Amino acid sequence: MREKDVKLYIKKYASYMEEIKKRKNVVSRLHKSYLSNQSMTGYIETDIDTVYLQLRKIIELVMFACVVANDSAGLTLNKTLKKGYEIKKIKNELKRFNSDFFPSPMAEGGIDENGIRKVDDLDPSDQEFLTEEELFKVYGKAGKFLHSQREYQYGSPEEKIKILNEGIDYINKLVVLLNHHWTKITNDTFFAVVMQDENDGKVHVARMARFDGGHT
Repeated sequence: MREKDVKLYIKKYASYMEEIKKRKNVVSRLHKSYLSNQSMTGYIETDIDTVYLQLRKIIELVMFACVVANDSAGLTLNKTLKKGYEIKKIKNELKRFNSDFFPSPMAEGGIDENGIRKVDDLDPSDQEFLTEEELFKVYGKAGKFLHSQREYQYGSPEEKIKILNEGIDYINKLVVLLNHHWTKITNDTFFAVVMQDENDGKVHVARMARFDGGHT
């Protein structure tokens, strides 16, 4: 694939990540209001809806970004699927080509003797992050707050607070997943992603290669 085309895919991937940051910031503002015993929207029910709507949108954006990353390898993904929004179908399509399509959270490993930055897989015992299996379960759970239901879906005041906190926790685990992550494209190539660059605060995406069996 031409370098020009790869750069376009990288730019598109970064744009998805920037939108994720904006949606996460909405939840952060809502959480800040909640901690001050205030409601950002005026009602806890609509606060809950806001959190879970952003959660669902963020999960969709993660999946769309995975499609873009795999497009950069020249894979012939289903064209109709790429225009759709059913993330379970997107997952199944991606797995046909790349069983490890899901982002891997990374941890900084310092600088080696050659001045090369080292990274390694993030240990879940250090920080909790949303796994692939959890992501699809959470996506389904979030969907129940997008539509009105005959049965009252929020419960008691205590249950409402619990639901709100769970949604915020899911968002925070997604942040850990994405903060510094690598998305596998082939056995030897990855998109390396930093969500908040220390110099300009923007998302930075680079296409990387595996070196001597490790990450570089």
